[in-house]
Amino acid sequence: MEDDTLQESSKVLHDWNIIPSKSKKVPFCAPDAARLAKKEFLIGPGPITWTVSDISKAGCLLTTPPIPTSFSDEQEMRRVYTLIYDVYRYKSILSKALEDVAFFYEHPKMKKSMSRVWLLLYDLYHRSFKKRTVRNASVAQALFAESGLQEVEEAVWSDRVKLAASVARLRIKHSALRLSQLLPYHLRDEKVSTHAKHAPVTCWVNIKKVKNYDDLKAAIQKTLDLKLIEYHESLEMDSYKLDEHCPQFIIFHPSIRTKLAQSTLVQKHKLIVQDKSFCVGPATFGKIISDLQLSGTVIQSHVNSPRTTAYLASLLSQNENIKKLLAFSAGNRKSEYENYFNDLGIKNILIFSEKLIDLPPDSTSLEEVIAVFATPPNSYSAVADPIDLVCSRGGDLSMLEVLTETEDTLEGKRRVATILEEQKNTLKFAMSRPQIQFVLYETHSEIEAENNQMVRRTVSEINKCAKIHHATIQGKLKYLEPSDSESEVKVIESKNFDDTEDSEGTTPVTSEPEIVPKIKKKEQIIVPDCDLFDVSNLPQLCPNSGTCTKVNKEGCYLALMQRKQVTRLDNKYMIQMAETRGLFGSEMGKKSSKNMKKKVERTTPSPPLKIRRVKEIEIGRIAAPTLSSVGHSKFVNVGSSNECMKHKHQQKTPQTRRWWTETTRHITNVRHSLSKQKILPSVNNTEETTKGHATKFVNSLVRQTKKVDEIVAKSSKNSSSVPFYPKLRLTRNTNRYDNKIPVPIHVTLVTFPAKHFPIS
Repeated sequence: MEDDTLQESSKVLHDWNIIPSKSKKVPFCAPDAARLAKKEFLIGPGPITWTVSDISKAGCLLTTPPIPTSFSDEQEMRRVYTLIYDVYRYKSILSKALEDVAFFYEHPKMKKSMSRVWLLLYDLYHRSFKKRTVRNASVAQALFAESGLQEVEEAVWSDRVKLAASVARLRIKHSALRLSQLLPYHLRDEKVSTHAKHAPVTCWVNIKKVKNYDDLKAAIQKTLDLKLIEYHESLEMDSYKLDEHCPQFIIFHPSIRTKLAQSTLVQKHKLIVQDKSFCVGPATFGKIISDLQLSGTVIQSHVNSPRTTAYLASLLSQNENIKKLLAFSAGNRKSEYENYFNDLGIKNILIFSEKLIDLPPDSTSLEEVIAVFATPPNSYSAVADPIDLVCSRGGDLSMLEVLTETEDTLEGKRRVATILEEQKNTLKFAMSRPQIQFVLYETHSEIEAENNQMVRRTVSEINKCAKIHHATIQGKLKYLEPSDSESEVKVIESKNFDDTEDSEGTTPVTSEPEIVPKIKKKEQIIVPDCDLFDVSNLPQLCPNSGTCTKVNKEGCYLALMQRKQVTRLDNKYMIQMAETRGLFGSEMGKKSSKNMKKKVERTTPSPPLKIRRVKEIEIGRIAAPTLSSVGHSKFVNVGSSNECMKHKHQQKTPQTRRWWTETTRHITNVRHSLSKQKILPSVNNTEETTKGHATKFVNSLVRQTKKVDEIVAKSSKNSSSVPFYPKLRLTRNTNRYDNKIPVPIHVTLVTFPAKHFPIS
């Protein structure tokens, strides 16, 4: 299926993707991986799923700095990063074995390339410490020489007997049948290999490359030899089906993974391979915007996966009310992401390298934003397939290192604290803008502190700040100046705010100015619903209501923080605001203000916008003829002068400029007079400038000017002395007031004191 052969179809992809099942049988919406997975128990090292070429490319990626590596298809990329993931999982055991045989003591040069030593030792263990086949040995020698692994390969092979004995002693010591039993509990599960074998392959359709669903179905039939089935039917090797929750989503059998990755459908970006857990959030975000009928610009706070961001942009492109998607926190990969989106044909997205929380409050990028898809960094502890996450992020080895940590270190604790802080700041920044109507928060974590606790505490703090703000506006709270010893101003809250604290004891806000309540306890502070947030229920993605699975079963946590009263900044709202503020006339404003008073109080965001009043226009001044219009007029005499009076007045030298000129000339003459009388030394201008001592010449003039001022001041104090030079006399314009015309004043009322005219 080629792009130039695709034709526009009357059926939209969004329509055909979300269709309720016609079957009377209620579908079971649990993840397909749970139905397809089978438990396997193996003894000894697992099977080798990688090639010699994969080892070579993994060695290039593990080099410091990494060597750029290209992959032939999606499946090869998965194999390489799966191998690196397993090496990171077993690195603690491999390090113990290497330390037991004093490997780095015998080979000190290898300590700089420790990750590559782990890689080749892990491969040697899975070969049961035996030689490679003759064919693989010749290929490995050529590839390892090119990637710089040949020396490491020879060093590991020379100590193979010692390393095998060391690994055996570790297993015997801990009574482990398999090496994986020596790992921490969170790394023992072979979830990557299990997920690759039994979890279905999911893709979303790129509607910028595919315009017709019938052509796509024919291309899948021709390329992959698969047939379409209903969602409730069991997925087989020769079939595929459409997803019931996410629009533009297709589900394939896990056995078709390699064939699909090597097909032209994926290589030409018509189908984008993406795990479903990373697309539930964008699908929910798009549905919320459609249900609320909002219009404007939306934001994604962090570009965690460019494929997920592209899927969100693809869904939003079908909504005519959404202008653009703004994605932040791209960092130094901004150009890489932009090139990827251009390859997909997606144009309704704008990438920013800086973080959303670093934007200034008056940034023009936030003027039309009405919703935020908050995807801050998280622990990714609920991710079922970390390899899919890494591949979708373009190959992020730091993510693999974080997911395979075995010990609680100080650096790890700092990273967790940084993650929680960024999550909180992102949510507070998103909910602090008055035009933003809802925030959808997404994590892939099982930790409660990143999910429900984070949402409840942030919403409580935002609502508390809104209450304090309105109490200050209403005059029920007042600001006090901080003391000199305090660098920051704290908040002293009254007992009226106790109802805003959650049951878990939210800490008071400490970033607001110091406030002392001056109202009675019985008085209440009125806060409009449009300024308060509430944790709302997520929309139902499944068309069969009541049978849809929960989102957290897909490894994704979502929370919707929405305003209690949504304000739609559409044309109708703007007209109502203009009528209430009298922009269409005073009479209309008075009539509408009575009827709309209650409604505006609920819908108007606080604080109210300051409207600049238009100054009264002087019609006479604007209608006055100009010099050009007079010159082109037919009623002007031929011999009359058309000179502009303003231009004629500007041709005269201003009095201030004339005074400065005369003063400068007078000071120059005084200095020359003093030089002739040998009171001041003479300065030869020509010699100084020709020698290039312009700076010295200027400095000498400044010093002489100061001396001139001192001499003139002394001579003026001594009245008996004769002035050495005439005093300065500034010229005056005596004709300045000759042409003045008095303006007549019309007296309409004259009052006289009562003492002159007593009342009889």
